[in-house]
Amino acid sequence: MKKSITLLAIAALPVMVAAQPDVVSAYNSNERGEYEKAAEYIEKALTNDKAVTKEKTWRYRGMIYNNIAVNEELAPRYPDALPKAYESIKKAMELDARGSYENENIVSMKFVMLQSLNTGILKYNDQAYKEAADLFELSNSVSTSVFDSTFVLAVYNAGLSYEKSGNLDKAISYYTAAAETGYLVPDIYVIMVNLLSNADRTQEALDMAKMAREKHPRNRGLILEELNIYLREGRLEEALSNLEIAVEEDPSNEILVFSKGSVLDNLGKSDEAREAYEKALEINPDFYDALYNLGAMYFNKGAEKINAANEVPPKQQKLYDQLRAEATEWFAKAQPIFERAHEIKPEDLSTVRSLRDIYARTGNDDKFLEMSKKIEGE
Repeated sequence: MKKSITLLAIAALPVMVAAQPDVVSAYNSNERGEYEKAAEYIEKALTNDKAVTKEKTWRYRGMIYNNIAVNEELAPRYPDALPKAYESIKKAMELDARGSYENENIVSMKFVMLQSLNTGILKYNDQAYKEAADLFELSNSVSTSVFDSTFVLAVYNAGLSYEKSGNLDKAISYYTAAAETGYLVPDIYVIMVNLLSNADRTQEALDMAKMAREKHPRNRGLILEELNIYLREGRLEEALSNLEIAVEEDPSNEILVFSKGSVLDNLGKSDEAREAYEKALEINPDFYDALYNLGAMYFNKGAEKINAANEVPPKQQKLYDQLRAEATEWFAKAQPIFERAHEIKPEDLSTVRSLRDIYARTGNDDKFLEMSKKIEGE
């Protein structure tokens, strides 16, 4: 028995001795700035059953990989440096039962959290969106697991990265998490509704919009996103109902008033639509969309009269002249509205074409030629 005990003791000595030099060598190499060599030593140490149970082994490993992560030469060759640092420091904290190195480990964890964020931003700017998302996720994981706090900037950036990488479900998940903290609310809801809508996930988009509008009933972006869905789906009555409530809550919001007019226009309720456009222009006289739609409404009225006149039999000259005169009146109403719209957006060719047609019908040859040249120069 004595010989057996002696043999076991002797056999154990090389293992214990072998473990210590690798850890010490890793530490010393790290201190000398030889980070790659330090990583080789520390990984070798982890193959030893004794070393793997030591707090300092993992603490040193975290330090080494943190240094690698910010080394311009080594970082590209060790893309998993920050995850390894996180894993290592976390293990060190678990093994540090007395908290002897708590402050040191906390500092290392903060480094991982912030460096993951910064590296993620660099990856995002390089359009490496999936890598960026992984790093932002890591940054938030450190924050939640170690500091018991959501790192909202990392969460939002993860959502943005997943959006850019085409992973809509992940993007929505992270944007939602950011919204729950109040970050960029309510604009972040507008982003999500738009993403879901563009992906033809219409009901999800409407559910998101409804939920967000319960909290932010007057937000223009949400109302307009919801309106666009209703219009695209041809659900005009729902769109109108939606807008009537919104206008009641915010009657001085020209965008809402104009949107109501647009829906009424699509429903064929011309008089009510005209009133809405005019109201929008009372609020904001330079509102281009309202100017254009109101001008188009008058122009179309004139065009209808022209078409009706063309159907009049030759023997009914009086009716023909009357319809032509009424058409001219409508074109005359449209003219100053389109001219104002043209002043606001001189590059918009739709307005230029409308003005050219009006000038042609009202006999303003100089202006007709001016608009024609603009169209030819497009």
